[in-house]
Amino acid sequence: MSVPVSRLSRLSLEEMPPMTRSSARAASRATPVQALDHSNSSSDGESDYGNASDYDDDEPTTVKSPTRLLYNLDQLSEPRRVAVRDTFKEPPIIALQRCRRIGNTYAFQMTELVTRSVRIRAPDGGDGASPRLSCSCEQEDRAPCRHLVWLLDQLLKETLYHHDGSKPLRMTDHGYAEEMGDPFQNISDFHLDVLADGLHCQVVNPELYSEDELDYHRVLEARELLASVYSKPPEEFRPDIFNHPVMDEDVLKNSDLDCTVFRMLLDNPHLFHYFLSLSRPSDPIDNVFRKLSQRVDRVLRELNALPFATTVSSPISGHHSSDSTGQKVPRDIAWAARHLLGIVGLIRSSIYTRDRPLKSSEALSAVHTLVHILASVVDHNGRDTSTGVAHNDSSLYSRLIGDCREADFVIAELGLLPEAASHVVDRLEAISERIGPLGVPVAYMEKFNNLLRRLRTSSTSVGIKRQLPQKENDREPKRMK
Repeated sequence: MSVPVSRLSRLSLEEMPPMTRSSARAASRATPVQALDHSNSSSDGESDYGNASDYDDDEPTTVKSPTRLLYNLDQLSEPRRVAVRDTFKEPPIIALQRCRRIGNTYAFQMTELVTRSVRIRAPDGGDGASPRLSCSCEQEDRAPCRHLVWLLDQLLKETLYHHDGSKPLRMTDHGYAEEMGDPFQNISDFHLDVLADGLHCQVVNPELYSEDELDYHRVLEARELLASVYSKPPEEFRPDIFNHPVMDEDVLKNSDLDCTVFRMLLDNPHLFHYFLSLSRPSDPIDNVFRKLSQRVDRVLRELNALPFATTVSSPISGHHSSDSTGQKVPRDIAWAARHLLGIVGLIRSSIYTRDRPLKSSEALSAVHTLVHILASVVDHNGRDTSTGVAHNDSSLYSRLIGDCREADFVIAELGLLPEAASHVVDRLEAISERIGPLGVPVAYMEKFNNLLRRLRTSSTSVGIKRQLPQKENDREPKRMK
């Protein structure tokens, strides 16, 4: 096995056959979690980047990015306004490959027909210190290059919780929005592992890298991609391959194309992103609520892995432990609660801000994610992750439900989707019975019981039906026997 340093020298991917224009363009497509308000219908021909008026000289101060975030450019000089508008109007054809932390620097490797490397360093010091952002393209002027602007937009879309999407963000001369704060600290607080999952970008840890190490999130998404080809639920697709995956040297598997493609997807980020670009909005890997549920699982795994004895206290970030990059990052109850509240907020925003109502399948997926969050929080009750902390920091349950006198955590969002929620009323009743003895605010329990009564009534009526074509001639012809 090669030493870590030699492995790092191979971060630049080996060349594949030339990409076609269509495949290269598709590789830069926004990721699922970045498209909470994405509409499955594109018949009107509008691009997700907005229409031409977004970049017209008559409206120069507000632009829409590829991730559909709005930015106000009032604070920029005219040359930098033009640079940002040009980047968002014709975004670079980029696919993120890997990311890692090196000391006080986050490094992102991306491919734009040629490989680019962007680095986000911690400020040099002082309250007014600017973050150190650099790109391997070595643009001559001091303005942020289009690779930086593109990447920082992607990062903000992933890490931004509780934002009103109708309000533009204030773009700075550094190529990112003021609302992001310091980019390095933003990534550190969010956690690189969690961020990388949303970006479909693998995290590199040279200290732990081995020839047979598996990226389990990439395994999960490879399963989702392959299952979609067969229109099967990912959890049921090829358990012989995915229940106990093995990373051996043989890529070609005799008489097993599925396993061969799976190994290729693990080995080659180019192929993975090309496959990803061909996925449909209805595919599991593009199901935003499924992705948010996976984020919940990631956050809870990292929280539960928090070591009791080696926890280091910090007045700024709380408790810290090492992530998969070997660096110290905040992982405590407050950190996990911020993520869960943010995810619930993203679901609520998705319900309210869409141009159309959720489809029945989407609503049911959203409900399953909400119930998963609620059940996970209840499961976490009583897990004391530290000593000498306030009671509401002793568990997720205490922080989000038990000690919140006026909160309606998850209950309010389930109430927005009563028809879909009626399909999980039995699970909700079981959760209700569990939280009773744990200590729960009276107001929260009343809201929970009111919701259950509504759902029981709804469940007696007609549930979610399969959507049928509205017009007779829209139906597909029956297959002749």
